[in-house]
Amino acid sequence: MNDAPEAVSPIDAGFFGIWLQRACAALRSNIGMDVPCGSCVGCCTSHYSILLRPHDAALDIVPAAVLTGVSGVNYPHFKMNPRSDGTCPMFNEGRCSIYSARPQTCLDYDCRIFAAAHLTVSDDKPMIKQRIRAWRFQYESERAQLQHAAIRDAAAFMQSHAVLFPTGWLPSASAGLAVLAIKTHEVFMRPQHEDAAVTVTAMLEARRAFDTATVQQES
Repeated sequence: MNDAPEAVSPIDAGFFGIWLQRACAALRSNIGMDVPCGSCVGCCTSHYSILLRPHDAALDIVPAAVLTGVSGVNYPHFKMNPRSDGTCPMFNEGRCSIYSARPQTCLDYDCRIFAAAHLTVSDDKPMIKQRIRAWRFQYESERAQLQHAAIRDAAAFMQSHAVLFPTGWLPSASAGLAVLAIKTHEVFMRPQHEDAAVTVTAMLEARRAFDTATVQQES
């Protein structure tokens, strides 16, 4: 039996350096991402629970019946759980029914992050998995190529050296790993130390610096 994935038509993901700059800005603020989705509705139909934050206009639109509270956060959050078929409860007639007021979670979602980190998603998200395989970045400079390689190296390092990281530091989901790869990729823009523990320490500090800069920017 041939288990090789079927061929997909390439889709232009844009210039990598420009995309990375925007992705870092989105991680530090609420500007969201500009994704060339086309006709793809993968994120609306792939069994995602959608987190709603206090500033989301969607809270005034989404029926209370489809919201559940989220504990363990510093201020009230709610989430919309998917229907049994995996679709978002606000996905109707093939489209988002609250698109102009969609939550920040939806504004931030960009499946190119998986392609950037050479990661994928679970089998219950076939449309997104196919999209990830189709994305093709362009490179406007040699630095952009090195940045992409560094993000992939960061993701691979976290997977192969997971036991060296503090308990709970590494997320279990590939989306979280991809975000961490972006936050820490500059560690892999320079020659690596032979001692993997030194690299782990550098990644811990890189993430701390990224997150600290984010808090300072928001304050």
